[in-house]
Amino acid sequence: MSVNIDKVLRNAKTEIRAGRAAQVRGEVLMALEKFPANARLLTALTEVQQAATGLPARPFGPHHVQHFLAVRDRIGLDAAIEEMAAAVRLNPQHPWPNSILGGALMEAGLLPAAIKYLGIALKLDPRFLEAGMNLAAAQQQAGQLPQALISLEHVLKQDPNFALAQLKRAQVLALSQRDAEAIAAFQAYSASHPDDLEAKIGLASCLTTTGALSEAKTLLQSVLLADPNNAAAFGNMGNLALSEGDLPKAQELFERALTINPRSAIAFFNLGRARDFTAEDPLIAQMQAMTADSGLPFEDRVPLHFGLAKAYEDIGEADASFAHLQQANALRASQSPYSLATDRALFADYVQRFSPAAPALTPPPAARTPIFVLGMMRSGTSLTEQILSAHPLVHGAGELEVLPRLVMAETAQTSGSFDTQTLERIRSAYLAAIDQGAGDARYVVDKLPANFRLIGLIRKALPEARILHMRRDPVAVCWSIYKTFFTNLGIGYDNSLSDTIGYYDLYTQMMQQWRAAYPDGFMDVDYDSLTRNPEPAIRQMLDYCGLPFDAACLSPQDNQRAVRTASVRQVRSGIYQGSSGKWRKFEPHLAELIAHFA
Repeated sequence: MSVNIDKVLRNAKTEIRAGRAAQVRGEVLMALEKFPANARLLTALTEVQQAATGLPARPFGPHHVQHFLAVRDRIGLDAAIEEMAAAVRLNPQHPWPNSILGGALMEAGLLPAAIKYLGIALKLDPRFLEAGMNLAAAQQQAGQLPQALISLEHVLKQDPNFALAQLKRAQVLALSQRDAEAIAAFQAYSASHPDDLEAKIGLASCLTTTGALSEAKTLLQSVLLADPNNAAAFGNMGNLALSEGDLPKAQELFERALTINPRSAIAFFNLGRARDFTAEDPLIAQMQAMTADSGLPFEDRVPLHFGLAKAYEDIGEADASFAHLQQANALRASQSPYSLATDRALFADYVQRFSPAAPALTPPPAARTPIFVLGMMRSGTSLTEQILSAHPLVHGAGELEVLPRLVMAETAQTSGSFDTQTLERIRSAYLAAIDQGAGDARYVVDKLPANFRLIGLIRKALPEARILHMRRDPVAVCWSIYKTFFTNLGIGYDNSLSDTIGYYDLYTQMMQQWRAAYPDGFMDVDYDSLTRNPEPAIRQMLDYCGLPFDAACLSPQDNQRAVRTASVRQVRSGIYQGSSGKWRKFEPHLAELIAHFA
């Protein structure tokens, strides 16, 4: 769009004389976006800002902060953001306006812009701890968890005793699924803040994730002893019951959380994980009313829309369900922009690094044999782990982030193939990690789906490992990914059907490359064949893994181990058919998906 500077300047003078300076400020700012060094526009902005605020435009000081707060409360956030954008343009080297603008943008949910200005504020004043904390919070909301940790570590370097930063670091570690580090961080913080209930709840959540259910329950009970109306504690107790397969207890606890806090979006969502809704359920109307609440925090809107999508699906209203899925995923996409090109480059790098020609280990077999269950998310990895871990010789470790993290640390240090010393480091660290909680089991299942990217590395560093590759109807897989609320913001491709389709194509191409490079490197398991005729498929899997047949594997619903994935209810229902066809109820909305895989 062309900008006529003279016209902008004339409008500015006219509006100032008419006492409407604030109304022309946005026009001057837009002109400065195109001509940032134009002296006449900067002079006009100075005059407009002074007329609109009744304050000198420079230097920026406490009175400008007070005026910003008054505008936000009296007129609204948009007007306050515009005022502070002008203050930044006129005081670019002052950390305060950059920090305030960043905080306001974060409040508005404009996370990339918030991160930009908060980063500038911290660069201008590295000891500006408030800016550092807000930057970490914005990065966390945007799914930039590694960057959030860097920001928090910067704050703690300035002030090692900053309690809020210590707690936030533990919480971000937990969100990053770095559970062992998160537990250590929560425990260190709690040692000096033993009465902090939020920290206890966070620690309990990590303990639940790692399978330390008894310790988690004890912690949550201590929270409820101190605060009998703590909705978050009841919600976490519900998650614990859900992971144990006690659906009635989980439902009771989620409903108790909602009784205490009727606006708890996450409790609504979790209740939908524990039970199905009926058309007469008053909670649906209650949730629907919350969507119109402009005061609902940004982070509550995503679980609310996912919860409503589940509720409307339960009562057969596919159009309403899909509309809420679109809203939920659009919100998540705004938090976590995804680049298919980044994953394409990563996949190509891994295929090259871990090609058959690259170095490999030939060690004696480990005391425990890893069994990797991998493939696309929602392809049946949870069911397969539940089947295998029903065997008395097998421990189900869940979705371990250990191997990708080890590989990421090494790829950051070197390009090209890993030498044998690097492979040894990865092997030793991984085998040590799977020893934790495995007891006497001779086999350990790692069911992180994304490990399909590392098949070449597994064959080189862990040659004794068995790899089960889950395959399922691509339409069912992509649809299930799109409709699932994953807590890991780093996935990214789950927020758009187009991105999910693109990622699925990358996965398919990579599996073809691994199959050509390592013809005997893994076993394909067809999910629909497994559910249609379980026993032959299960016998084949056990035989491939070197395990004797055990009838317990035919009844995975009786397996009492905790399950902590999105498939928690499905695996408690036994091996059943039909789930791959659930997308058909939404067929009118899935033309792009169906056509792509036709």
